[in-house]
Order: sequence, then structure tokens, then C-alpha cells
Amino acid sequence: MKVKSLAAKRLKNNVRFQALQLLVEIDWHDQYSNVLLNRALSQTELKPVDQGLLVNLVYGSIQHRLTLDFYLEPFIKGKKLEPWIRSLLRMTAYQMLYLERIPDHAAINEAVNIAKLNGHAGLAGLVNGVLRNFRRQELRSLDTVTDSVEALSIQYSIAPWIVSLLQEQYDQASLTELLASLNQRPRLTARIQAHPNERDQILAQLRAAGYQVEAGNLSLYAIESLDGRILESLVFQAGRLTIQDESSMLVAPIGRPVAGQRLLDACSAPGGKATHMAYLLEAGHLDALDISQAKLDLVAGHMERLGLSQQEGLNISLHATNALDFMPPSGTLYDIIYLDAPCSGLGLMRRKPEIKYTKQASDIEALSKLQSQLLDHVASLLKPGGTLVYSTCTLAQAENQAQVKAFLARQADFQLSPIGPEEVQGASVLTADGMIEVLPQDYLTDGFFIARMTKSA
Repeated sequence: MKVKSLAAKRLKNNVRFQALQLLVEIDWHDQYSNVLLNRALSQTELKPVDQGLLVNLVYGSIQHRLTLDFYLEPFIKGKKLEPWIRSLLRMTAYQMLYLERIPDHAAINEAVNIAKLNGHAGLAGLVNGVLRNFRRQELRSLDTVTDSVEALSIQYSIAPWIVSLLQEQYDQASLTELLASLNQRPRLTARIQAHPNERDQILAQLRAAGYQVEAGNLSLYAIESLDGRILESLVFQAGRLTIQDESSMLVAPIGRPVAGQRLLDACSAPGGKATHMAYLLEAGHLDALDISQAKLDLVAGHMERLGLSQQEGLNISLHATNALDFMPPSGTLYDIIYLDAPCSGLGLMRRKPEIKYTKQASDIEALSKLQSQLLDHVASLLKPGGTLVYSTCTLAQAENQAQVKAFLARQADFQLSPIGPEEVQGASVLTADGMIEVLPQDYLTDGFFIARMTKSA
């Protein structure tokens, strides 16, 4: 987005203008919302209350994009709009439809001012006319959409192909509950870098310091930050907490590592699960891989912050390599291999809402092939009697249950090792055959899938 010098000067600390610049990068240049927001918040001079509004405007405008476009379309039909103006109209319509505390006239005036300062008087007039008509006239009804998939797509703002995919997998009640949950605000959770029996003590410590926190519902290691301030705490700064979604906290314990073993984390970045594996291992060897050196540097940073890099008896080796090409440097096979496979990420649509529009059905087919290749390769690196933990953050069963079933059919020396109800707090996430399928509506976590398999001795 080209920013005029007048707008840069006059709107420097304007929360809506900052949100608009981020939205243009996300809407039109395929940037990641979480990455851009984290960077913006680390550099901003906005007051805390405006930082909250910035996050709300960005995530809300993306989460409801198709719904906003549906309602805006009659008012902009036939008009040639620059991309940044379309994003501005969406952001303002979001405020008018979803943010009760912001008066419509205030949202409109802000939008008109932005259009004038970063555009010209003609653009300001166009924005003013569209938004005032939008406020005055009755919005068209979703009842006019007769196709059921299209109606759900617009109502919950999610690509039609994803609606169709999920419609094939779940009954209508589960489907609508799932779709509705994707537009809720994601929870902020942290994993304790300690034994679960220390969680109550850490919670008490945080509460005594004025932080609003609760125990997690799914993992014994989870703490939820209700006020979003947990990163400021001395407990976090001391390396006793690390930010991680609660569903992904289930992965490392499912492998059941014990001291002295050799572990492989085949797709390691950004490191939340790898640091959990290292903590549970205590002493032994962990090889952590990622194809990106930059992402592997993040893993190294997390290991350092949590004090794992210097832990006596614990040998952690990081390898910037494609997992398909990796062979153990010593030639020694592994006791446990974790494969958190590259996937379509459909379980992350609440946390990364742009996924709802950027992913394609063809991605699942391509990723399924890659997952199969990765499974077959890492299977060859596992000791007889060893454990293979396969996980994804997608809702697509082709990448989950079907992938595991196909792997077991190909690899006769592997068997499914059912996960028991004693291994998870929320037994409802267990499938009939002992795999874990966490849906976004279950505990307001990311959607996640985990299967455990063993290799014949």
C-alpha cells in the first residue's frame, strides 16, 4: 500500500490507519496476520487500549471477509475500487456490524478521513457515500442464497470448498458449531516448563502477581491467560512458561519419552513441541530438523530461553535439512520419532483466519503425498519396538485418519498404539480406535490430530 506523506504524518498513531496497512498486506499480498500483528505490536506507540482495537480490527475484518463482501457488494457494484479502499470499506463495515461500542458515525468519519488523506477528495466522497448508504439501507438477507454450501460459506466466511469438505466429515449440528467457533477469539495458553503437579503453584504465583489465569482443560501442562498479559510475568521471563496452543501440548507426552532415549523431531519449527520433548526426556539425545534455517533459529532460541541447551546429560542437535533427506549422523536408529507433518493447517483457521481464503483443495492432495513420503522415510529410521507419533494441525481427514490407515496398510511392521483416556484430560477428543482428534469447538483450541504407532520388535 502506497502511503502518502500527508497521511504518514497526520495518521501516524491512528489505529485504523495502522490496521488498514496491515490488512492490505494480508488481503492482497498473502502476508500472515499473526506475523504482521506481532511485529506491529512490538514496534507500536499505540496505547494498550488501541493495541487491543488494532488486533480486533485486523482479525475481525479477515475472519468475516466473505460476510462483509456479501453485504457490501450491492453498494459498490460497478465501482472500480483500489485494493486499499476495498479493505478500508471492509474494516469499516466490520465495525458497524460487529463492534457495538463504536458508533457508526465515528467509524464512517474515520474512514472518510483516511480516504481523503491517503487518497483525494473524490475517494473520500465515494467512501462516504457507500458507507452512509450501507448504514441507512436494509442489508440483503442470507435467505436469498439458495445453495446450502454457499449460504454457510457467506454466513461463517469460509471458502466453499472447505465447507463442502467439512460437510462430508461431520453431521450438520457439529458442522455449524465448528464453523461458528472459527470466528471466536483464540485463547492464549502457555505450557509450564515443569511437572504437572507444579501447575497449581505456578497459577498461585501468577495470581498473586495480579495476572488473570486459569488451568487448561485439555493438557495437564496448560495455563490460560485470560488478560493476555502472561508474557510480562516474571514466571514467563524466568523460563518456566512457553506460549503454545493447548492442543499441541498433547503431542510430546503421547510418545512417552524416558531418560536415555534417542528422539527425532522431524519437522521441528517453531519449537513448542521440541522443547516439550526435551523437557520430558531430561537426559538423552534429541535431533530436531527443519528445512528452514531461520525457523530452526527460533527453535534454538526457545531451547536457550528455557534452559534446555545447557542441561546436563541432554544432547540437542539442530539440523537445517529436508526431513526426506535426513539420515542419523551416527547411523543409530531412534527410540521415538515425532512427525508433526506439513499440512493444510485447517485447524488454525481461528488463529490464522486468512487460511480460510488462501488454501485450495489441491493443496490437500499435494500435502497428502508429501506426508506419505515423510512417514515412509522416518519409519525406516525407527528402532524395532520404537514409537512413531504422527500429528497435524488440520481438520482434513485425508491428511489424518486416512493417512494413518494408508501408512499401516503399506508398512506391515507397524501397528496402531491406541491412546488411552488416562493420557488426556479431555477423553472426548479420543476417536473409537484410540487416535486424538481435537475440533476447534471442543475446547476453543486449534484443531489437531495425533496418532501413535509402534514398530514390531
